[in-house]
Amino acid sequence: AVADHLGQACKDANDLYMLCRNDTGADPRKCLREGQLVTNCTKMFMDKVYKECKMPFARYTTCLDLNSRKHQFCRTTQIEFDKCVLEKTGVSREFTWFQDKQVPPHQTWPEAFREFKSDFVNVIKH
Repeated sequence: AVADHLGQACKDANDLYMLCRNDTGADPRKCLREGQLVTNCTKMFMDKVYKECKMPFARYTTCLDLNSRKHQFCRTTQIEFDKCVLEKTGVSREFTWFQDKQVPPHQTWPEAFREFKSDFVNVIKH
């Protein structure tokens, strides 16, 4: 129910993690710090969704559960939930995967991490 929003809210953290995995031979142990960013971003976003949109989220997920995950039967509750998430978090369901900034091919993951870290210092735990 919240996957589209979460994917958009934590896109930078997810991209950075996948870039690290790609650059280090897919060894997740070498990307623990980037993985921690993904976990922290997810937790912060979900905490906000639960706090700000608890009832619309509950109605939408209940509808999906009762209708075998068929979204076409839950558009009313989906619209209510999407509106709440947009108003409270600023994240819409629209995807911008290919419209956002792209990491230049010559940029390595440590360079991307330094740029990302400067934007998300409050997410990094030391």
